[in-house]
Amino acid sequence: MALTLGPDPRLQYSPVCKILILLNVLVFVLGMLGDMLGLPILNNRDQLNLFALFPSAVVKEGMFWTPFTYMFLHGGLMHLVFNMMGIYLLGPDLEQTFGRRKFTLLYLLSGWLGGIGFIFISYILQGQLTPCVGASGAIFGLLGGIVALYPKRIYVILPLMIPMRASVLATLLLSTHLFFILTPYGNHVAYDVHLAGGLTGFLFCGGAALLHRYQWRDVIPKPEIPYAAVELETLAYRIAQKEGDEVDAEELKRYETLKKALRFEDVPSVEEIRAQRA
Repeated sequence: MALTLGPDPRLQYSPVCKILILLNVLVFVLGMLGDMLGLPILNNRDQLNLFALFPSAVVKEGMFWTPFTYMFLHGGLMHLVFNMMGIYLLGPDLEQTFGRRKFTLLYLLSGWLGGIGFIFISYILQGQLTPCVGASGAIFGLLGGIVALYPKRIYVILPLMIPMRASVLATLLLSTHLFFILTPYGNHVAYDVHLAGGLTGFLFCGGAALLHRYQWRDVIPKPEIPYAAVELETLAYRIAQKEGDEVDAEELKRYETLKKALRFEDVPSVEEIRAQRA
């Protein structure tokens, strides 16, 4: 029997996550090629000088673009791999919830405010001059969003391959990050970037969920949300098993209404169910 490879089930309905991964990999490859061929701007040293986050350069020299561009640079292959795995594991769940535009805003805002947090804590408060690169601030924003919306979802910790609830993982990371920030044992990891990005994602997603539930309170009152969620999940699995004309129009209409009303509840969508079965 021939082996056939279909679309990746996590990225099939998550084009922004796919673009972010490809963009980060492209920047890394361009840096390698720039070093090999001696190309200006593209080589890693020029990329670092122009686009990495040097807090003193932002404050004193006006390099205000670097709190944005730093998140697309990485300090090595393993740094890139682990960050891209973070996008791959966490991003699709939130992109399905928010849609492309709001998910992109969440990702970039978390990375940007992570950089601002790095400037404030590491440079202004602690007087450190170490530069920062990497997508970790944005990825911790995704984790913060997951904790705000889906704290009971299970994720695998890499490279240990340990499954853990998002809320437990976030609690462990928060405690260790605070320890390393407040003690001299933090090495060269930008823990403040992680904390600022994670807090941004948590407030962004938690605030969006609260606002949405308030706007839909007349359609589905809060006490009825658990029952409506069960109905939505039942409809999702039923529709996912059907194709085209097989789907009942009334069922589909009811599903779309409930999906809009319960968009921030932890209920799998038809697309997610089909992707899992692919």
